[in-house]
Parts: sequence; C-alpha cells; structure tokens
Amino acid sequence: MNGRVKELRGERFFDLDIDIFVNRQQESFSLCQHTHDFVEICIVGEGCGFHYIEDQVLPVKQGDLFLIPIGTSHVFRPSSPERDKVLVVYNCIFRNRAIENWRHYFAEDSEMLRMIYYPHERKGRWLQFHDKHNTLQAMFHNMHWEYLKRNQGCEIILTTSLIQMLMLLQRLEMERDFTPSPNNKLEDVLHYIKNNYSKNITAQHVADHFYMSVSHFQRLFKKSTELTFIQYLQNIRIQKCCDLLESTDISIHETANLVGYLDMKFFHALFRKKTGVTPRQYRQNYQEPKID
Repeated sequence: MNGRVKELRGERFFDLDIDIFVNRQQESFSLCQHTHDFVEICIVGEGCGFHYIEDQVLPVKQGDLFLIPIGTSHVFRPSSPERDKVLVVYNCIFRNRAIENWRHYFAEDSEMLRMIYYPHERKGRWLQFHDKHNTLQAMFHNMHWEYLKRNQGCEIILTTSLIQMLMLLQRLEMERDFTPSPNNKLEDVLHYIKNNYSKNITAQHVADHFYMSVSHFQRLFKKSTELTFIQYLQNIRIQKCCDLLESTDISIHETANLVGYLDMKFFHALFRKKTGVTPRQYRQNYQEPKID
C-alpha cells in the first residue's frame, strides 16, 4: 500500500487488565488507511459510506459487519464530507489471548478462527457479513454501554459477549449459502467462472472473490452442481475448445492456450478423457461431410 497507511498499536486502546476495547466512532476523512496489531470486529451502526480495505473499496450501509485480522489495512469513510452524510461504526478490538480459554469451542477448520490466530497465512483477507435481523448490532450496543460504565464484572461480561458474537459469526460463516446476498448466488459464481475460465483461476481465487473460505466454497459448489470446482472448470474449458475446433482453423496448440491450458500433454489426455477422441480426431469428425 502507499505511504499513507499507518499502524495503530493496541497500547493506545487496551487497559492493563482487559484485552477488549469497544467504541463508537463517527467516521471522517481525517484518518488514513491503517493496519493494526489486534483483531477487529466492526459494524456499521448508522448511515452509509465506503470501506477502503486493502486494495478494494466496498460500499457499506447499516448492518454491514467485518472481521478484520491483524495486518489488514483499512479505513471507513462517509460517502461525502458534507455534514449530513453520517457514517457511524462500532468497533470491538481484542487480543487473541482474550478468547484463548474458549478456543476449543470453535471449529478448527473455521476460517474465522484461522484469521484470528494465523493472520499471516491469510494475509490481506477478511470476513464480511450483513446483520439482517440487528442481532449483532444490539450486542455491539450492549458491549459499548458495558465498556463505558465499567461496573464490577465488566471484563467477564465483555468476554462472554465477545465469545457469543464470535460463535454467531462462525454459524454465519459455516451456514452461509450462495443465496443470502447477490454476490453469493450460484448464478453469479458460475457467471464469474465462465467469464474467467481461460485465466489461471483456482477454487481459492473464486472463494476469495465471493468472500468465502475455500473449504466452504468447495462444499457448497459440489452440493449445488454435483461437480467439484475442477470438474466444472474442465468441462467449461473442453466445451469451449470443442467450439473453437468446430468453428475455426486455429491450431490445436493455440486452441488449448486460449481455453487456459499450456501443458499440451495434460490437455491432450484430458480432452480424450472428456470426449473419447483426440482434438485432431474431433476436428476431423466434425468437418468431414456425413453420408446418409
């Protein structure tokens, strides 16, 4: 990122005896894009605007929630510097050790848990949800009020509230289907693959594009299409190759390259497996006049 990215360190926020901090912030244009050395969960409480996160700019509105791992640069900004354009964000930041005693309650294959404990393995990624029923927003309100009051037992209430929130996020992550938001519809996923099949795309690339863990994406894809991602991608590529062999005189080598295959040995083996003939035989069979 550029030189405007700053690092916000936890020492500015945490008390000596508690590893959780909660605040309510009316966003402005004064804060630069920044990284931090703590985990952050943030939710848009009021208004709308934009979330600048890594190299993306995401429009946000009330109820949009993000889990942001250590080292991910971001900043929220309202849609305009005008005073009537308000963007209020609630933030809950915490150190890993705040939930260490509760870690065994979470699924080990959870993308959320990996982001919290192993952020360098998922550099530059985050999780995004939408709080449709205001459940999480109500929890943020209560945690913020508890943090401000600092009554006896504040630490245990904040800790258990954080655990409850993370458990709800894990449920959303694990149960999230292709249907909850337009970006996750199966039709959009298939459209994305059909538009990018000739590139060096992987299940990881597609999962990242639609804000899902790769294991969750592969599970849902197989459930919805009865094919693995690789099987579906291969079918698309071979079908496009067949179309080119039928309609053009492009060389077989160039045809393979155009649909995404550079390894000709692998391409020939896969083509024969899918069609029962070699690319040359396929072209000859199609172009030879048939006798009734």
